[in-house]
Amino acid sequence: MGDFDIYQNSGYTNKRNRKRTLILDVSDSNADNHLGGGTEFKVNLFEPLVIDKHSEVYLDNFLSFNSNIGQTPATSAFLLKINEFNMNSNVASSENNNQIFNSLVIPNEHKSVTNNHSAVVHKGKKFNYICDINPQKIHSISGKVTDLSGNPIFHGTQTGNTFTYSLTGITSNNLNRLIQNSETFSGITGGGGALSAISGSFLATHFKGATTLHFASDRLITGAEITSHFSNGAGNITFTTDGTNVIITNGDNENLLLVNEPGRFIAEFSIVSRE
Repeated sequence: MGDFDIYQNSGYTNKRNRKRTLILDVSDSNADNHLGGGTEFKVNLFEPLVIDKHSEVYLDNFLSFNSNIGQTPATSAFLLKINEFNMNSNVASSENNNQIFNSLVIPNEHKSVTNNHSAVVHKGKKFNYICDINPQKIHSISGKVTDLSGNPIFHGTQTGNTFTYSLTGITSNNLNRLIQNSETFSGITGGGGALSAISGSFLATHFKGATTLHFASDRLITGAEITSHFSNGAGNITFTTDGTNVIITNGDNENLLLVNEPGRFIAEFSIVSRE
């Protein structure tokens, strides 16, 4: 019956399609707080992306590093907007949520803070259609990534935080109280005294028996500060809060370790030309 039988997918026989791959890599490691602030990012392409024919744009893969865990309706998905792509996604929301309009919704597969400081692949179906794009030359990619409410989906929901931390090696029951997810703190004091000008929030609910504490801060904690405030024998560690301070008894925690990393996401797009 010619080139293909009636039961075959004709898409596999169009040999004139041209596919280009675009990888978008956005991190706040260079002190740009676009991810923790939920504001717009802009990154330059290594070389211009030339679209020479009318094409379709698809999202193939999306992974994140130190994103918020999907434990609330708002954090159950990412909203990704790319200014250079003409996304024409409409929305009918019972929550009257216009943040979703002209955005790409990506399921949040980050379910536990134990996955902090490691890559999380957000499984949606591969080859998600985004939009059509006309011939043009693109020199940079800009946009925004947030949760479903338009709030930051990296480093907690408190805008201004840039680094995600995990303090591990805490002796069980050395926390003085239960910590609620998203509680904020206005200072940290350790054996070396108070850290200057630091604030942040806790990234999960922690019970008194927790051996790892997950939090985000608005500035980098330096190596000297880690040694004087968070090492074994440096004294109790206190997070100043609006209510009862969070205190970690620190005297015999030989394996106490503070780990920090910035937020990051990588999105892989396919651009397929159509004739």
